[in-house]
Amino acid sequence: MLAAVACLGGCVGGSSAAPAVGTGSGTVLAGPRPDAQFYGNDFVYSAQPYGNNVSVYTRKGLSLTLVETLSDGISAPQGTISTPSGWWYVANAGDANVLVYRSTRSGPKGPKATLGDSGEVPVNVSVNPDRDLVAVSNAASATSGTGSLSVYLNRALQPSRVLTYGSDLLAGRGVAIDPQGDCFWSFNDLSNPSALGSIVEFPQCNAPGELVISGITNPGGMVFDQSGNLYYIDEASGIYKCRQTSQCTPFATGFGLPVNLNFDANQKHLWVADATGYLDAVNPTTGKIESQTISINGDPYGIAPSPGG
Repeated sequence: MLAAVACLGGCVGGSSAAPAVGTGSGTVLAGPRPDAQFYGNDFVYSAQPYGNNVSVYTRKGLSLTLVETLSDGISAPQGTISTPSGWWYVANAGDANVLVYRSTRSGPKGPKATLGDSGEVPVNVSVNPDRDLVAVSNAASATSGTGSLSVYLNRALQPSRVLTYGSDLLAGRGVAIDPQGDCFWSFNDLSNPSALGSIVEFPQCNAPGELVISGITNPGGMVFDQSGNLYYIDEASGIYKCRQTSQCTPFATGFGLPVNLNFDANQKHLWVADATGYLDAVNPTTGKIESQTISINGDPYGIAPSPGG
């Protein structure tokens, strides 16, 4: 990880009251509801923090072809996700914001909007299909030093609330929103390294958080399938699959350094950013790696098939 985003964390509960939509920090991202129709081809987007760029690949089956590299306004990008209708979100850690693009037949356009995350180091992002709930994992805060979870409601451009957990110094890592609209956040405990990493649940993306999984050597990205089963990365050992959020067992191995993951449309494959230089497609039933594509622009720390699952 970049030194600037490997960071600090851990804190007591954040503000839980959301501002009124359309006023102050609650400014709303314009757009039809539900989302406009996704226009075109299948893409896979990857993010390279050391290169300060994101890559755009067209996808035919499991074959990827690089067609474009974006670098304007991009600084240390990491976690990234695309909605079923093709809206693409990039955690832009170096500029303390999240960039929002729109997929078209010819590729992504934008950014169409920027979600402000001032004073934070955003390293991962999750969004629900309607885009009216966005959760951003912050590795650290410039003011408190602690990691946190920024929650954006009703397409607001500024956080509606910022959540923290406990009183230790935490380094935020992965984030995922389940089908019920609950937020899950993973982190490393820098105050107590022997505690290893954990995942907490914020019901309806609000405080207080509840511990659901502990003992992760080095947590990475997370994602839920359509049945509400959690998949999470332990960078030291691979991908784990849970029955809902319990009975978690090893699911996929054979990576160099898995960092983030996301499903493609209809969850045909689970795509994994391997920071040793690969974009991997994993069978979501067997856990077998079915394809490995060399990352053209450097080591990927984020991956987003578009349209997403």
